[in-house]
Amino acid sequence: MRLNTKVNILSTLLTLIILISSYTAIYFLFKNLAYDTEYAQLQNRADELVAAVSDVDSAANIEPLFRAYIPPNGMLRVANEQDKTLLRMQATASPEKIAYKIKPGEDFTISMWNDTPVIALVYPLIWPDHSVVTIELVQPLPDIAKNMELLKWILIIMTLAAMIPIYLASGVLVRIIVRPIQRLTLTMQKNIETSRYEQIAVQNRNQDEIAEMTETYNKLMQQLENNYTKQQQFVGNASHELKTPLTVIESYAKLLERRGFSNESINKEALEAIIKETGNMKQMMEQMLELAKASEQPKMEWTTVAIKPLLEEIAQRMKQAYGTHIKITGDNLSILSDEAKLKQLLFIFLDNAKKYSEQPIDVEIVTGAVVQIRITDYGVGIPQDDLPHLFDRFYRVDKTRNRQTGGTGLGLSIAKQLAQLLAIKLDITSTVGVGTTVTLSFTERGVDDAT
Repeated sequence: MRLNTKVNILSTLLTLIILISSYTAIYFLFKNLAYDTEYAQLQNRADELVAAVSDVDSAANIEPLFRAYIPPNGMLRVANEQDKTLLRMQATASPEKIAYKIKPGEDFTISMWNDTPVIALVYPLIWPDHSVVTIELVQPLPDIAKNMELLKWILIIMTLAAMIPIYLASGVLVRIIVRPIQRLTLTMQKNIETSRYEQIAVQNRNQDEIAEMTETYNKLMQQLENNYTKQQQFVGNASHELKTPLTVIESYAKLLERRGFSNESINKEALEAIIKETGNMKQMMEQMLELAKASEQPKMEWTTVAIKPLLEEIAQRMKQAYGTHIKITGDNLSILSDEAKLKQLLFIFLDNAKKYSEQPIDVEIVTGAVVQIRITDYGVGIPQDDLPHLFDRFYRVDKTRNRQTGGTGLGLSIAKQLAQLLAIKLDITSTVGVGTTVTLSFTERGVDDAT
């Protein structure tokens, strides 16, 4: 069963239940009101009867008086304390006695007699001999029975008559609600068939749930399209970058096949080239995995990190591995950061600096309104035209030099994403032939003096 049919049927049934509940309440309210009205009239009759009996001196003269107060088409009964009937009168000529019930403690009692409601009222009375008796006034209510029957059928007919326009109106409302969902479904099917990311025009500007759903879908399509475009670009760039080392490996492998077994120098040259290019490919794949991890918004472990000991640890490792000399100056400060990711970020910039500078690298911790780390190398520098593209994936200022140094063009892209995760602002200034300075500004996390 389709959604619009379900909603139409359910909304109609719900409306029917509400109507039946409302009409039932109206029916019983009217019924109780009619009974209360009859009770008030019967009570007034009893009050008048009690007042009239108080003026009668003899029980012999009381029967004509009581006859004047018999309820229309009803009856009257007087009983003593032992419930013995002292007087009984009936207004109808029918010999059939009116059947009724008396409930102790109730103001009046409603019972049924020949499918007709009967109201019975009990009232205390001082008999002429000064004894206490009870008077029972009983009155059939045929008019109320007819009115209630008529009201019942009116309510039933109104309910049935209302269901047709309710069903039609529900259908129109459901179509208005379901139409955007149908448009969404058709668009999704079209996107599946055409492998496109078509969006839906937002026709309702009132920002209701339908408009929010449409905008959310459009954002999803935009994100999918962006991710697909990035994927295509990434795959294309990766394929292009991997093509060169694979070509080199293939060429040297063929050279080994032809001449490597008889020429030791060629054998050594080919093996070194193959090992080097294999290492470049391995590095590139590792960095590609790092980029993928960074794009997934990994879990951050924020802790207080002392900057200077961290820099000294990295500097010691690089000195042991590469013989790189790093000079660290500035006060020892503590920041709130993810230590592992911050260490990776700093290592990327320091490793990049040592590739293009044979002189020592200066690292300065700058205090102030914003804590900064400045990494300065005194190498070849970067042309101004290349600075805006440094963080682009696979971008190289000098492809030949980068390949010689083992660069992949991915390191700074990883650094950019790490900086975004750590809320660090990056700034790079450079002068060709003089050197390059990378500034890391901690913009959104608290800073405390290290103890």
